[in-house]
Amino acid sequence: MMTYSFIIYGQPATKKNSATMVQGRSIILPSKTYREYEKTFRQQLQLLPDLPHFNTGVQVSVKYYLRDKAHYPDLVGLMQATADLMSDDYKTYMGRRRLVKEWLLSDDRIIKSWDGTRIAGIDKAQPRVEIHIQEIPTNIDEETDPYIIRRLKERQEIPLF
Repeated sequence: MMTYSFIIYGQPATKKNSATMVQGRSIILPSKTYREYEKTFRQQLQLLPDLPHFNTGVQVSVKYYLRDKAHYPDLVGLMQATADLMSDDYKTYMGRRRLVKEWLLSDDRIIKSWDGTRIAGIDKAQPRVEIHIQEIPTNIDEETDPYIIRRLKERQEIPLF
């Protein structure tokens, strides 16, 4: 089973969507803090050696180290943001969903477990996230997620029908 561990430096942030005026209309966008964190996270991710790509069930364990206790985030929001940042980017073009950039996870729905994930402490000098991803054994006969079943069949080159 494949495993991959890495550290991303910077103050972890949640999306905390908010209405924002863009070109004269109100749309929902992630917070400015999150957008800045996303840029930092992805830049550091691109520098990691031998970035794997997971497309079947994984267990993710994350330790969050915050700069301080101001604007203390909720753990679920941090997990959601982390999952989104590690997942492939897609854009819709002419009604079709197209892959823009492949990251670590083909989709955040492949995360089957967040065991051990926690806000681990405060580190004023080096706020960060320490991430460990481990592929978990997946039995095609016991799997319930159609997305993962398709990936397993592709891997085994089993006909879909």
